[in-house]
Amino acid sequence: MNAQNSSLGINTGILLEAGTNEAEILVFEVGDQAYGVNVAKVKEVLGVTKVTSLPEGHSSIEGVVRIRQDVVTLIHLGHFLYGDVPEVASKDSDCLLLLEFNQRPLAFRVNRVHRIYRVSWKATRPLPMTPGMNAPITSVVLIDGKLVQILDFESIGAAVAGIGDEAVSDSGVSRIDAPNIPVVFAEDSRMISEMIRDHLQDAGFTNYHGFVDGQAAWEYLEDLAENESVETIRDKVGILITDIEMPRMDGFSLAKQVRMHPVLGSLPIIIFSSLVSHDNEKKGAQVGVDTQVPKPRYGELLEKTRQMVGLSELVEA
Repeated sequence: MNAQNSSLGINTGILLEAGTNEAEILVFEVGDQAYGVNVAKVKEVLGVTKVTSLPEGHSSIEGVVRIRQDVVTLIHLGHFLYGDVPEVASKDSDCLLLLEFNQRPLAFRVNRVHRIYRVSWKATRPLPMTPGMNAPITSVVLIDGKLVQILDFESIGAAVAGIGDEAVSDSGVSRIDAPNIPVVFAEDSRMISEMIRDHLQDAGFTNYHGFVDGQAAWEYLEDLAENESVETIRDKVGILITDIEMPRMDGFSLAKQVRMHPVLGSLPIIIFSSLVSHDNEKKGAQVGVDTQVPKPRYGELLEKTRQMVGLSELVEA
């Protein structure tokens, strides 16, 4: 088996129009559970080739595989999600999903790949917050009568293969006082949301509000604007930082709503996403995004944030 992107109709050029609040989701199985990933994150779908074992590492790392000229770490997704259980053991139908994080490829073994579905983010829902549960899932959506869980591959990559560790260790932004400048951010990954909070605080921002999806952020911003004017709104929100793919409302749709609002329209907007690309830069420009920063470049995110709220010339405190 050698299932390439073209055989599944995968087009990593993504949807052409910005602000439609839609995505294309590749649905696959691990065990008997359906999971999904945004097609824009998938570089290729491949058959399983020879796996070279590694002597040490995370228990969910199966080894490395050769993909053309690259040697890529292979993560056994079933083992990561469920541990050593027979239901998620390797099968003849297994495929590899090749994803890329900040120019670093990772392969994930899954049991079966189904097809691509075009869905509205309005149909997705954030995973309910339950005490003690820390599942790497950003949202759920009903597709063809099945509950499909959208996986937080950034969190999985960070936990298993240290994706993002280099960017965090190199973020090195000195702390300067940010005089109560209010920051609003929308991010559906719990891990990345916590990292954004930590980095904002370390850099001197103490007034910030985070939301798990674009719709929640939009409702908050709308409420803030009700009793404000263009001149006073910056006292309530100084900048908006948003992911692209999120349940209920994506980042491009959120930016579009903000730009169309008579009071909120001039707010600085930063996209912070693993989907930053030339195509998405075009889409961001269509909806009025000021700049885009690839995850997990937290240092760059903080530098851009400071510039846009007028702190770039301040001396270190």
